[in-house]
Amino acid sequence: MPLNTFKTDASSVEMDGHKLQCLMCHHETFHQRKSHIDTALATSMNPDWVDRQAYCLVCDHCGFIHWFLNR
Repeated sequence: MPLNTFKTDASSVEMDGHKLQCLMCHHETFHQRKSHIDTALATSMNPDWVDRQAYCLVCDHCGFIHWFLNR
């Protein structure tokens, strides 16, 4: 998927008082997304109580995805 198809505008992000930089290219603007984390346990049991959401930041420059469980 080309990065220009994201519905959010890229913006800088601060985590715990630190400006986030991409781990791959050191770029400083990201698209924000929410995603579900599916595991083997979640698919074999009731997914309603196992399902977890992740907060994702996609680098606007290289597309590297940074995952965070709590935000």
